[in-house]
Amino acid sequence: MRIDLEDLAEGYSHRPASAPGLARARRAAVSAGVRPGDVAVDIGGGRGRHAAVWLEHSARPVVADPSRGMVNIAARLPGVTAIRAVAQALPLRDGSARLAYFHLSIHYGDWRRALDEALRIVGRDGECWIWTMGEQHHRESFLARWFPSVGDIDAARFPEPGQIAEYLQQQRCAVELGKETESKVSRAGAWRDAVAARFVSTLQLIPAEELARGLEGFDAEHPDRDEPVEYVLTFDWLRAIR
Repeated sequence: MRIDLEDLAEGYSHRPASAPGLARARRAAVSAGVRPGDVAVDIGGGRGRHAAVWLEHSARPVVADPSRGMVNIAARLPGVTAIRAVAQALPLRDGSARLAYFHLSIHYGDWRRALDEALRIVGRDGECWIWTMGEQHHRESFLARWFPSVGDIDAARFPEPGQIAEYLQQQRCAVELGKETESKVSRAGAWRDAVAARFVSTLQLIPAEELARGLEGFDAEHPDRDEPVEYVLTFDWLRAIR
């Protein structure tokens, strides 16, 4: 089964950018020394909210995403340029960007080719930042509790952070790694509606009967749609400099 990117664009209406997520984008811009006029590229940047924070630095934010729906939404943000492109073939010149940024997008397609492209566009003066998740998170996540196949699916889809670091080092990059957690609180009804809309791409890959069973189990445990549900996202981050 393949990911339907246009359905995913619809699902993202249930996935607003969080304050910690926006802070991650700001952190990358500060680290890369983004200055007025610099190009900063959010690769697989979806609806563009992370890229928009780089306007605070008077940068030129670019969203590169393969989904027409995502690009159309991102293009509505004042000051944001949105282009329809895959990470493995970015229509940008060598060394034209100060920052290349992946936020939960490195696992779409050939991640090594995506990194090659990111390093090409930042050249020797910029930085590449990757925010991803490791196998332990996938297997222990709140989503995996209700949909057991999520752990196996995402463990296969996402490259391990150590693999990413090793590849970047082979490309003669200095690499820093770290972990960061984000605590999430949502109304039970809002979370259920997001899952039903398949607000993350993995939900497109699980069998329909598993989705139905998981939602039935969630409803039985959380019958009050206004009940707060809490869970934790564990991110791995990597910073690469040539």
